[in-house]
Amino acid sequence: MNKQPTIGELIPSRRELLKFGGMGITAAAAQSVWPLRLGADTTRKTQPRGTAKNVIFFELAGALSHVDSFDFKENPATLKEFDVRKTNTGIYVPHALFPRMVNVMEHVAHVRSFVSHEEVHFRGQYYVQAGRQLNVAFATEIPSIGSVVASELEARRRATDTFPTYVSFNLTTNQVGAMSTGFLPARFSVFDMNPDEALKGMTLDQKATELLEERWRLLARLRELNPGRLTGLDKSITGFEDFSATAKQLLSDGRWPAAFQIAENDRKRYGNTSVGLSSILARNLLKQDGGTRYIHICHNGWDHHKEIWTRKASTNHYQLISEMDPALASLIGDLATTPSPTTSGKFLLDETLLVCMGEFGRTPGPLNFQAGRDHHKHVFPAMFAGAGVKGGRVYGASDADGVKCVDTGWAHRQQPRIENVVATIYSALGIDWAKEVRNTPSGRNYVYVDPLGANGFIPTDELSSIYG
Repeated sequence: MNKQPTIGELIPSRRELLKFGGMGITAAAAQSVWPLRLGADTTRKTQPRGTAKNVIFFELAGALSHVDSFDFKENPATLKEFDVRKTNTGIYVPHALFPRMVNVMEHVAHVRSFVSHEEVHFRGQYYVQAGRQLNVAFATEIPSIGSVVASELEARRRATDTFPTYVSFNLTTNQVGAMSTGFLPARFSVFDMNPDEALKGMTLDQKATELLEERWRLLARLRELNPGRLTGLDKSITGFEDFSATAKQLLSDGRWPAAFQIAENDRKRYGNTSVGLSSILARNLLKQDGGTRYIHICHNGWDHHKEIWTRKASTNHYQLISEMDPALASLIGDLATTPSPTTSGKFLLDETLLVCMGEFGRTPGPLNFQAGRDHHKHVFPAMFAGAGVKGGRVYGASDADGVKCVDTGWAHRQQPRIENVVATIYSALGIDWAKEVRNTPSGRNYVYVDPLGANGFIPTDELSSIYG
């Protein structure tokens, strides 16, 4: 007689689930607060656009060399094989390095004037994920941008929305990992996936599904009989309860396994790499319209202090670009041609804001003594597409060598920062980025976009110029 699986075998353990997808709840602050007591800084005038239903943040963790890519500058390290030519949008790009991205530039707005507070990877990657500088005194209560989005959009979730609002791919590969929810409840955690493991499947056959439903009903009855059993326990226990409920919903929703079906042609177009598979799955999740609204794709490894253009090196920019170029270009192209699942006459790119950037740039000019490029925070670019962004345009400029900013590209003399990317994301989703949470565990107000920079107050506006 065949042994029936137990409920524990049907719903994977956290350790097992982390192989192909897990919620970032183990580091969640024990002092989470809910409901939030929200206010707003009335001195800051905001008008959220609400042009996007979804956001995809494509992180080039480690930093792409800007002067050899999308803020190209002729320099002593430029190789003839780069084949630098103008695109149809008028910017110079090494066509040999980016043969696919040059074909989607009409969708992309480039902002070439960013500056970062940080110039080391751990702090820089935290800054990108949290939208503010690392302050160790309050770090445990700071949520990621995606978790804030999940909390804000909770009221918009439909009864049919079983997918996690915030999903990421390979965040655990960078130096920070997947940030916790901070003061927010664990239900707003990221669901971080390793795409290679995720594609091995989270599906159940009919018999196992029926058994899962039967035992879940039994578990629900036990909860009803002892409703106070969690009272006084650590709040991480509630997080695991939320985790189990999410796992059950996903396993029971036919759209979830459908999102993990990948055609062989897509593998070829996107590149059969981790970032390529992540990009396909990001597209698929949005096509299924199951409730995922914020997706963070982490493409790690862009840190070549040595042998940046040495093909025989174990890792180099040639390798990373060959992974990123087909993945990002195919993602943009497919979003631009995939009909919206909810709005007739629109495509996914019409309602999805896509952001692509690293935590800073890399040193311009000649290569260093190790034939590489070091960290450069003083000016670097980012790319934006979708949700009303006017593509084929460039905003801001660096100098002739790519060393410093000569044009900020917006209405302020200060260079834009990560904070302004965060404001742009919130605005696109219809979120007031001037909001403050006034009942944090520390008692210190949490401002959605913090106006206090490293050297004083900074502009907190969205990047309105990218909309034309």
